[in-house]
Amino acid sequence: MKKEKMIADELQCMYLEGRLVEFDERYINKISRKLRTGDLSLNELIRDDSILKKVVLEAFERLYL
Repeated sequence: MKKEKMIADELQCMYLEGRLVEFDERYINKISRKLRTGDLSLNELIRDDSILKKVVLEAFERLYL
């Protein structure tokens, strides 16, 4: 769950930085909230939403590289 929270925070930061202009703020907030509460895992997110897969991988890179 720690990774999910970190990715949720990073998605929020990326949105605020203007790096996710193709996504609606409500959508990013919804995804982030689900990751933080455990209602959505990273595996589910990557599998279910191929559009967001690239963004999640970019968030991982920003956190771990």
